[in-house]
Amino acid sequence: MASITVNKEEFVKRCEEVYQRNKAHLEKNYNGSIVAIHEGGIAGIGESTKEAYEEAKEKHPDKVFYFKRIGKFSAAAYVF
Repeated sequence: MASITVNKEEFVKRCEEVYQRNKAHLEKNYNGSIVAIHEGGIAGIGESTKEAYEEAKEKHPDKVFYFKRIGKFSAAAYVF
């Protein structure tokens, strides 16, 4: 398996920008769920990080993902 090198600060910044562009839709339709984001857009949504990851990985097997709980009081994000 090839390793992926990512500048984490830039990656998180770009993924947060993706979240902000989609925030109104996500919070209206998926509040409380977990969203998996890659630099190009939303990759998956699930009730758990595992569900969001599985959907994202199926669609984009070669991407790195940023996870965030959707909503006003979003939880900490993770990079996988």
